[in-house]
Amino acid sequence: MESREQKESRMHIITSCDDGLAPYVTVGMTALGIAMKKTPVTFYLFHTRVSQKNIEMLQALSEEFENLDFREIRVPEPERYDALARYGGGWHGEAYYALCAHQLLPETVHRAMYLDAGDTLVVGDIRPYYNYNFQDKALVVTGVKYKDVNGSLELYTSDDLGNRDELPGILWGLFNSGSYVINLDRMRQDGFTMNDYEYLCQVLQKMCGENTERIYLGDQGLLSVAFAGNLRYYAYPRVKSANYMPYNFCLWHFGRMKEKPEYQPAVIHFAGTEFKPWEGSYPVFLERFQQQGKLRSLHGLKLGQAEYFYMWHEYAMLADRMLTRIGW
Repeated sequence: MESREQKESRMHIITSCDDGLAPYVTVGMTALGIAMKKTPVTFYLFHTRVSQKNIEMLQALSEEFENLDFREIRVPEPERYDALARYGGGWHGEAYYALCAHQLLPETVHRAMYLDAGDTLVVGDIRPYYNYNFQDKALVVTGVKYKDVNGSLELYTSDDLGNRDELPGILWGLFNSGSYVINLDRMRQDGFTMNDYEYLCQVLQKMCGENTERIYLGDQGLLSVAFAGNLRYYAYPRVKSANYMPYNFCLWHFGRMKEKPEYQPAVIHFAGTEFKPWEGSYPVFLERFQQQGKLRSLHGLKLGQAEYFYMWHEYAMLADRMLTRIGW
């Protein structure tokens, strides 16, 4: 049995996916196990459509790391999340499963960090982000959008939701949802349920037009509207820059900048690339993770992105070797 001190030092990480993405979770789990090898981590998979075979594979891989404890959580009423996804621009309902993490996780868990399945890699110490002071906000996030107030970059508030000029930008997303930390206690205190998100979606439908196919940009757009003014941007106001992303380093950085960031990213997010890392053509083909007919030349990437693709491939090779060794 863990002591109170051990419980407080334990990290709780969430991801969610369908069966197609489940194999790629092994790559992210391998990177996480290595990067946080001195920290106990409970790794939760929220799902409804992941096969028992893949669940057993993830469980077996987690047991190869002394610090990882794998848990699966089957999400009830998945059709309600699918309904939210209908207006989110193409992502499946699984992308929204973390919205009610406070109801799905044990009440003894006070905070949890969400990571996109498949296309995120933890490659450094994430404790500064994970343990960042919520200051009573619902989420700690990597901010990507600020409000220009007389030349000063300020945060959006709930009052901005009534401004039709500002609302489209908020619906696109005030932060990137590749990784964020959830204040589970605050969410429980406020009593958020799926009813609240469904009601919000209905209001947005009326505002944007009943026949609008895409209202918000995935979970980050919906969460941005739901929690405008209730978000803690990491490092703000010390840093006011959409390019500061140490714990959610989106590779669209290289669409804006030619140079590598001055900071060392701890979480790599393969967002803003022409294709996902498992579709890249590397010197070593990994049958477990790749399909020959879908391979793309890394020359099609923007300058600076390929380095991180090779990083993914190294973790994928390691995950493949570990899984093969233990009979998967």
